[in-house]
Amino acid sequence: MQIKIGTRGSKLALWQAEHVKGLLGHIYPGHEFVIRIIKTTGDMDQKTPLNQMGGVGLFTKQLELALDAGEIDVAVHSCKDLPSEIDPRFRLSAYLEREKPLDALISDKIHLSDLENGAVVGTGSLRRVSQLKSHFPNVETMELRGNVNTRLSKLRNGDYDAIILAYAGVKRLGLESVVADLIPEEILVPAVAQGVVAVETRQGDNPVHEIVTAIDHRNTRLAVVQERTFLRVVEGGCKVPVGCYATYEKNFHIRGFIGSVGGTNAVRHELVLPVDGFDDAGEKLGHAMLADGGAEILEKIKEMEGV
Repeated sequence: MQIKIGTRGSKLALWQAEHVKGLLGHIYPGHEFVIRIIKTTGDMDQKTPLNQMGGVGLFTKQLELALDAGEIDVAVHSCKDLPSEIDPRFRLSAYLEREKPLDALISDKIHLSDLENGAVVGTGSLRRVSQLKSHFPNVETMELRGNVNTRLSKLRNGDYDAIILAYAGVKRLGLESVVADLIPEEILVPAVAQGVVAVETRQGDNPVHEIVTAIDHRNTRLAVVQERTFLRVVEGGCKVPVGCYATYEKNFHIRGFIGSVGGTNAVRHELVLPVDGFDDAGEKLGHAMLADGGAEILEKIKEMEGV
């Protein structure tokens, strides 16, 4: 049986697809797994800020179209790129074991402690901008787009004092040496599902679904499902500074963030629940944060955006 794995064409996306291929090939040596590259809207436009491009589906829509058309059998995504609700034609058959989800400060000039004195920091994420400005009011943020290597080259050109990238992507590309500091979640709550690779299949394609579920990581799934529920409750996306991070270990810990674009207003909450009683953790956290000022923050952002 041949199974076609669809992916974006960046080095990081290809690493993820090759990783999925390797895991599946190890379990199912009798099947043939081949990789197909699909260009997405987010890949084709590397200049427009993400929050001005419509947000949902920028890096996933074309993959889903190819999946629906049968051009590919599975789609490999950075899970944080997926909308909070999946099209009913598809399902997420596997969440791979999560890499460390923290953001990383990348610089050969400064460290995290230096941000108190002000610096020019490159990032394309409103979530990062809001939290950075909340903790370090003197920081100036500048828009940054492109794949990891493109962003690093802009840093080397002197456009910024530092840039912020997801540590998971940096590590997967073997670039840990460029990391000045990992940024604690108390300062930057990660994006929903940051550090997680998700594998999507067609609804009803049970043979492929059954194959892919063999690489699903249970604890990662349990945590990410609650993070995605939180995102759905607060209706967050690329246009909204929202973060959420859950862990499933001795207990279930979930932390959330909703902030204004400039970082002047923010709501942060966390819940610690027993491992046998967290089924509605994401929903509880989302509603609590909306009631505690998050709804007002999000409404003002919508007014600014003309939504």
